[in-house]
Amino acid sequence: MKPPRIALLLTTAGALPFLVGVAMILGFWPGEGRALVQAYGVVILCFMSGVLWGFSARGAPDWAYVLSVLPALYAFFFSLRHPWAMEGQALSHLIAGFVLVLVLDMIFQARGLAPRWWLTLRVPATVVVLACLWVARVG
Repeated sequence: MKPPRIALLLTTAGALPFLVGVAMILGFWPGEGRALVQAYGVVILCFMSGVLWGFSARGAPDWAYVLSVLPALYAFFFSLRHPWAMEGQALSHLIAGFVLVLVLDMIFQARGLAPRWWLTLRVPATVVVLACLWVARVG
């Protein structure tokens, strides 16, 4: 099943800051590409937490609510600068976080909490995000 056109359009547009960050890292655009990719990665990982919460709010069991907050908590504890953060590991943690949120997407899809088209949208988007995070990490 295909995702709604607007979801596909907004997801594609949502990838642009990651791609601009990579362009900065590769020298095609001026700016701090790593900082952009890292900051936007935290925002989107938290956004994905909210999406999962929204799926849960449609009448899911308690475990779905618990799982839905994990990406945001993970982003906070492992990808931001604060006394508990692991300095210098934010991009690696974001890579792990996006892999884990995709696993949560699969769980929510398998349990009928996400729309049937959800993974058709999420898998390619996650591949793009992971590639951008990887370039930011090693570039």
